[in-house]
Formats: sequence, C-alpha cells, structure tokens
Amino acid sequence: MRIRASLAVAAGLLMAVETASACSTCHRNPCVAVAPQPAYQCVTEMVPYTVYKKQWRTEYETVSKTVMTRVPVTNYVERQRVVCKTVCDTVDVPRQRVVCKPIHETDYVTQNFTVCKPVQTTQQVTQYCMQPSTQLVTVPVAQKKCLFHHKPACGECKTVVQTTFTPVPVVKDVVVTQMVQETQTRQVPVTRTRYVQEVVNEVQKVTQRRQVQEVVTERVPVVTWTCEPRTVTKQVPHKVCEQVAVTCYKKVKRVVPVTYAAPVEYAAPQAVAPSIQAAPTSQIAPSKQI
Repeated sequence: MRIRASLAVAAGLLMAVETASACSTCHRNPCVAVAPQPAYQCVTEMVPYTVYKKQWRTEYETVSKTVMTRVPVTNYVERQRVVCKTVCDTVDVPRQRVVCKPIHETDYVTQNFTVCKPVQTTQQVTQYCMQPSTQLVTVPVAQKKCLFHHKPACGECKTVVQTTFTPVPVVKDVVVTQMVQETQTRQVPVTRTRYVQEVVNEVQKVTQRRQVQEVVTERVPVVTWTCEPRTVTKQVPHKVCEQVAVTCYKKVKRVVPVTYAAPVEYAAPQAVAPSIQAAPTSQIAPSKQI
C-alpha cells in the first residue's frame, strides 16, 4: 500500500504542471485515482498422473508326464463242441405214368375242281368307213346390186372344188376270246389225328434231409489287461501378475488473476502503469491450489 501511495503522489506532482480541469473525484489535475485491485477467478484444470495397477495374465506351460495305461491283450483259445448239422441227400426214385401220345394218319382223297380256260375264235365283222371324193361345181358369183330393186344383177359363174364323204363297207377278221369251264381231278391229302395211351418210365429226384453230428473247433477270444507306460503331454495354465502403468486425470482448481484493459481516459500516464504491472504475480497474490 505504501508503494502504491508513493507512486500516486509522484504521478500527481508530475501532472500538476499541465493546465486542465480538475477531476471530480480526487479534485486534481490530472486525475491521480488509484488503479483498481486485480480480481481473481477459480479455474479447473485436468492434471494427468500415472497409477500402477496389477494385471493378471494366463501362461501355459508344456508338461510331459509318464503314466501307466491299461492295454487290453486278446488271446485266442481253441475249443471243441458238437454241432448238429443238416445234410441233404438226393435219391433217384423210379416212377411210371400214362401218357396220351398223338398219332397222325394221312389219306389221299380224289377231289374234282373247275378250271376256266381261254378259247379264241375268229369272226368277220363289217364296218363302214367314210371315203372322201372330190368334184368340181359351178357357182354363180354376184358382182353388183341394182340401186332401185336391190337385187343382184346377172354376173359371171365360178368353178369351185367340193369334197364329199361316201360310206364304204369294209370286212375285217376279229379274234374273240371266251372262257370255257373244264372239270379236272386231283388228289388231296387228308390228315387225321388219334391218341393212344402209353406207359412211360421216369426217374424222379427226391431230396431227403437228415441230421448229422459234427465236431467243430472254435477260437474263443480271451481278453487280459496289462499296464504299459505312456507319455502324456499337457498344457498347464498358471497366472502371472504384472504391473501396468495407467494414465488418469484428476481435477485441480487454481486461483488466477483476471487482467482488465485500461480505460481510454487513463491512457496518458503509461509510464507509471508498467511499474505496477511489472511486479510478479507471486508478490501480489499467490496462487492457491484446492
């Protein structure tokens, strides 16, 4: 406070030489009003810090171990037993049976049949043919007609060739074919069938079954157990603890001074203001941490 009062007095002495209107507050020219005290504000900051935590992880270790294992051993033992077996025998049995045997007999019988044969005869036939004949005929020719009577006038005559056809009889020989029936004789075979009984001797096969005892040798399995060593490999899990660095953030509250801009009317005494602001912040108001 003493520093501020002395600085204010010095500023008032320096500015007293100038002629101006007095301040309404301090009644001095220029105004030597004390600068306002700096204000403080509370600011929250996120400060990082490192924390070590325990973390467990699983590791697998290969372990080989020899264990005794039971192994089955199969042995075969021969045993005999009596078995009844069915045997089939084939026997020939003679038999007689009556069979009807067909007998075919053929006889020839006389048979009459009619045959048509062609017979040719010659006949004379009279035909008329038209024979042409040529004659000369005189025909009058009219030249002009009368103008008054419209009749042909007497003119000259013209000779014209005229052809006429005259029928002339002609005799021709014509061959006529006629079918004449004729009766002929032929031998026709006639077959007759008759059945005669006959005794036939046959041999028939008959199957007979019988039971026969038979000795059968069988191999019976006998299982015995033995112990044999065997190596077993396993993956054994075990947990391992390790320290892991984890970055965390905590809230820290700090008190920071607020800087205000100087007014326009106090822009003249700039030589004194830097001396006030040049003081370190730690001397004016130390920062507080909460």
